[in-house]
Amino acid sequence: MRPSRPMLRWRAPLLTLLGLTLLLACDGSGILRVGLGCAILHESGHALAYRALWGHWPELEISPFGICLRLRGLPMPPAQELALAAAGPLANLLACAAVLLFMRGAGYSYGGYWFACCNLLVGGSNLLPLPGLDGWHIAGALHGIWRT
Repeated sequence: MRPSRPMLRWRAPLLTLLGLTLLLACDGSGILRVGLGCAILHESGHALAYRALWGHWPELEISPFGICLRLRGLPMPPAQELALAAAGPLANLLACAAVLLFMRGAGYSYGGYWFACCNLLVGGSNLLPLPGLDGWHIAGALHGIWRT
């Protein structure tokens, strides 16, 4: 039976929780909380795309370096890899656009601009074509589509 919710796997859980606790305790500006929210939103985009493509929730790994989907050994055609890789940055871009549109009607918000900028930073940096990042997977998927 497939899981009805994402499975969480912790890598170095004590180090992860201790580091997160210390960083959040020292974060007087609140930018770390905003950044963490944007990172969770990013991975939620991937998880939702995975659910839409395969019909069940993925296994997520939480480590001191972040949250990621465990996809080792999962065969996927280039079009599915493209959709899965693009879903995270797309979630950040949509969240940025939504908060900017909301602020246009509701008025200026310092926290809103922090949230919008942080989403652009998280989504944009993940589009870099470096191994392990979404941009690398998008480039590989586009190359696979181009070859067929």
